Amino acid sequence: MQRVEKYRRKILKEKVIEMYKIPESVQKVLDLYIDKCNKELPGLLDGLYLHGSIAIDAYLEGQSDIDFVAVTSRKLTNDDAAILKEIHWNLAETCKKPQLDGIYVQLSNQVEESYFYNEGTFGKAVHDSPVTWWLLKNNGITILGPKAKDLPIHVTTEDLTDYVRKNMNEYWVTRVKSMEKIKEQLMTYPVEHIETEMEWTVLGLLRQYYTLSERSIISKLAAGEYGLSQLEPKWHDLIREAINIRKGNSERIFATNEERVNATIHFAKELISSCKEKRVVILEGYRPKHLEELLKYELTESQLTFTSHPKVALLTCETDKGRHPVVILEKVKTAGFFVLYQGEELPSYTDNPNAILLRAYSVAVPFQGRGIAGKSLELLPEYVERNFPRVDEVVLAVNVRNEAAQRVYLRAGFKDSGRRVMGRMGEQYVYRIRVREEVMQ
Repeated sequence: MQRVEKYRRKILKEKVIEMYKIPESVQKVLDLYIDKCNKELPGLLDGLYLHGSIAIDAYLEGQSDIDFVAVTSRKLTNDDAAILKEIHWNLAETCKKPQLDGIYVQLSNQVEESYFYNEGTFGKAVHDSPVTWWLLKNNGITILGPKAKDLPIHVTTEDLTDYVRKNMNEYWVTRVKSMEKIKEQLMTYPVEHIETEMEWTVLGLLRQYYTLSERSIISKLAAGEYGLSQLEPKWHDLIREAINIRKGNSERIFATNEERVNATIHFAKELISSCKEKRVVILEGYRPKHLEELLKYELTESQLTFTSHPKVALLTCETDKGRHPVVILEKVKTAGFFVLYQGEELPSYTDNPNAILLRAYSVAVPFQGRGIAGKSLELLPEYVERNFPRVDEVVLAVNVRNEAAQRVYLRAGFKDSGRRVMGRMGEQYVYRIRVREEVMQ
């Protein structure tokens, strides 16, 4: 009985954790929707999931919609569609805000043309946007059915970034060119119109910039804060003004439409241009040709608190043949560095004799904020498999206070092994990631 009760409490705890993001107004609409579906189309809903603003903690009461994906037990018939249309229209009358906005799919063929509901329209379309599927797979909130993370959704982060890059180079390039063509006319528009355009363009592009750099999705406001932390100070006033507009804050920095339009166009063109360059990241074993750049390698004081400078690590590598230095290259420039270690210290971190230890990992200051850390760690298992055929696992130690590094490693697929070790700056978590299931004998 104790085991059953413990399991029940665990399930309830998971449900509380998962449901805490759902505002009361949203829950009310969902309850009505589910009740109507169960009464009028019993057995149709196999799953119901939320994505969009609510899944990234960006839901705004009175402004945001309820973005959903409904998984159906069968392909919808015309009769099913007619009933669902009526359900949505009645709900829209009953609950003016928030409104449901979503799609009906069978996961056996998620990109097949299927029904959707959006702003009073109930129709059919192909739902092939990687943004929807990536967000559902990685941040989706489960209302009914199996957990979102366990759904057979076939989408990768590369699918997401390729889609965003294409959108930036097509939709946004065209939009900015159109703005340039009517620039003089835009300056005569009401201030409210220009401010809406400024907020949409600046924060919209920054969301895409974040996705291309960090390989994830955040809200517009969070993207604005990210832009302030990553971009040159010359853009900070524009970004702050866009954030103020988004928040409904009356404080303004620009005095005229001419300033707003010119700054927005200039910003958009420069950001798009910077994102057009496809960043190529590769891992390469250290060679003497890399030494000059590594000697100039720049790290912050906070980074040096938790890791070694490459020139220090290289000196140790010279006297320890169990250490294998590796450089992270972005477009042939040395962007990062780490050491792979196999030696007598390894048993302190793992009981696996076929493991290898990642240490002295860093990305140089000029290359930070570009997603290089995530990309290099994605490449790591393949690099290890290719160069260390007897290794089946990579382990690393990360200081318990270094939360930023912990997030990077966990996002790249590392798991907490449960082991703890003491480093020069205190207690460290030991993380691990599998390279292959079996090693060559």
